[in-house]
Amino acid sequence: MGNNVSRRHHLLPQTWLEGFARDGLLTGRRRAAGQDFPISVVDATVVSQFYSNPIPEQGEDGQEVERFLAVEIEGPGGTALQAIRAGCWPLDQDDESALLRLLAHQLARSQAFRKLGKHVEDHLLPLITASEITKYMDERTDQPLSPRDRKRVIESIMRNPPTLENLLDPRRDLRQQLRTADQVEQELANWQMVLLRADRPLLLLADGGVVVKQANGTFSPYPPVLPDDAELLAPLAPHLLLVLTPRPERHVDQQLTPKKAGKANRGALALCHDAIYRHPGHSWPKGATLLAEPPSLLPPSITISLAAEQDTEQPMSHAPIAHQRLAQLVKKLGG
Repeated sequence: MGNNVSRRHHLLPQTWLEGFARDGLLTGRRRAAGQDFPISVVDATVVSQFYSNPIPEQGEDGQEVERFLAVEIEGPGGTALQAIRAGCWPLDQDDESALLRLLAHQLARSQAFRKLGKHVEDHLLPLITASEITKYMDERTDQPLSPRDRKRVIESIMRNPPTLENLLDPRRDLRQQLRTADQVEQELANWQMVLLRADRPLLLLADGGVVVKQANGTFSPYPPVLPDDAELLAPLAPHLLLVLTPRPERHVDQQLTPKKAGKANRGALALCHDAIYRHPGHSWPKGATLLAEPPSLLPPSITISLAAEQDTEQPMSHAPIAHQRLAQLVKKLGG
């Protein structure tokens, strides 16, 4: 796994998938088809070139993100997963840190997160572009645009946005994935891990691995990625659910009841991108429904109001990346 340079990229590490497999096989069910099918851990959650650098440096193969994930994230995190399944709990500090990092990256390396980024980009970039165009028009005319005219120009551009795809850095998805993972890891460090156990298989596994349960009990694909009052649910085996929470008192009994498993399964069913996986010996849960399509993302409601002109503009900045090798990788990707 650590030396994997294949362009067949797993969204979930094979070590994670193995916890739901028997003799290397899983039972899958895809959204559109709705029928069970057998699949190996080698082939499950595979997307071609999902982490490939689209503009690699001369002489390189563009697989630096895949190698980083394999060596720095999946290797140490997989060791922690195996320890938990072998009955080791709580984990020692090194394994806990490795598992925390793996969970943070799972939240950001999914198809759903990539789709969300594209959705936000599609709606915000035209607004940013329109704002820049009005500034340009002000600089090129003797008479600056009135607030009413500026608003009209912005609204016109928003209705007919220019095509920007070819002007954007194609590495931006990878940078956003890695930066978000580091940010989530720092946030999760203040939460507590609780391991819930059952005496029989109860859990389904989404193709993204982890899901975020909102404070009101719902599962939403909208930002923020990790709300302050939410919980991160990570099925590690059909009978093991890891919960990262700011309120561990909710789970003092550490029992994975059918009710709690049902909530985790609803999140997996709601937020999976393409497929759900389960152990071949685990029947499809009664009443569980996998819709044909993932949840749709509604356009944001944008209200244009023109504030007073500012003398200076604050440049956009990113939070510092805590993980040194990750920071080096993001820098190499143009970040």
